[in-house]
Amino acid sequence: MKQIKTLLASMALVGLVGCGASESTNELTIPKYSAPIDAACNDNAQDVNWEKLLEANATKLSEYRLFQSQCNPTANPNSRGLAYDLSIPLFTDYASKYRFVFVPEGEKASYVEGEVFDFPVGSVLVKTFSMPSETSKDSRGYAIENVIETRLLIRKPTGWVARVYAWDDNKLDATKITSGKSIATVLGHGDEILQFDYGVPAQGQCTECHQYNPGGDKDLQIFSPIGPKARYLNSTYAYSTGNENQIEKWIAESLLDGDTVPLASDREQANVFNDYVDVDSIPPSEVEAYAKEWLDINCAHCHRVEGGASNTAFKSALTANFQGKCEVPVSGAGTGSLIILPGSAESSLLYQRLYTTDPGMTMPPIGRATIHTEGTALVKRWLDSLTGSCN
Repeated sequence: MKQIKTLLASMALVGLVGCGASESTNELTIPKYSAPIDAACNDNAQDVNWEKLLEANATKLSEYRLFQSQCNPTANPNSRGLAYDLSIPLFTDYASKYRFVFVPEGEKASYVEGEVFDFPVGSVLVKTFSMPSETSKDSRGYAIENVIETRLLIRKPTGWVARVYAWDDNKLDATKITSGKSIATVLGHGDEILQFDYGVPAQGQCTECHQYNPGGDKDLQIFSPIGPKARYLNSTYAYSTGNENQIEKWIAESLLDGDTVPLASDREQANVFNDYVDVDSIPPSEVEAYAKEWLDINCAHCHRVEGGASNTAFKSALTANFQGKCEVPVSGAGTGSLIILPGSAESSLLYQRLYTTDPGMTMPPIGRATIHTEGTALVKRWLDSLTGSCN
């Protein structure tokens, strides 16, 4: 029997299951999901509505005509759209994430060393969050998941803007929302059952992660994507035509200007780490690199000189010096605590704030309601391996 990690044992689950049947345990029910039948979905197999995208004001996601089926934002993008993935994804409560990039005809993004690629006006980054019944590989996929939300980052002449679309109860389309919402969720994870409220962010909350100050100038605020950086795209993706390096694919599809891309040997590259990588299988000599890359994608959008948490003594951006070892925190800990105490993850504030769901302590402060078991195990292994004294 699975162990209930977070529970309200008598919680009624009626209405939690989107479509389909369910599997019961003594206390909770693990929902089973199913996608809408094809006949109920309108065909959007035509060009992307670029004009509508630039307006960024569609009430329904389908108005942008991003995907061939308006019901399915996880596959078959229309023209100038391509799926991509990150070699180390940012954790969001074990949701499946389906990412797509769209670049207008005749335009290309440019490679930028260390930062997000420079995308032309009209580009859109699309990310759909979908919750499986279980987190195993075999339990994922559009047909057996609960599609929850689709987020758009649209590059307008004045800069990037964010839009959030929550999927309707019938899963036939998604509707723009500006206020956040919570989705009661029960999720099987190994031998555990996780129960939590998945948080769809309010539009205004997007700035908490996506806004930064170039050069640390507080008077200069820029809203930017986080993920599509060379180091996280320089990895293999399983396209329908076969496995291919994503940067090479973007060049081949004329989405990325190859003249701006360094030789393959000179490109940034992060390791591949996801929930299916055994932390114990990582060689000891490589644990630090893996851990710092995980902290970069999960924390550095705030914990960098240019970020919203620049006033803290923890910095995790790979493009700058790492800071935190033996550092005294500015908040979130009692007297005497250190952000990183070498050799002891349990005594390090960094690990304590990752390995908790206490709303007053959890980091990042938004975007997760559960503990990322695999990511925190990686960080713990690294912190426990550190040597030296803070005296």
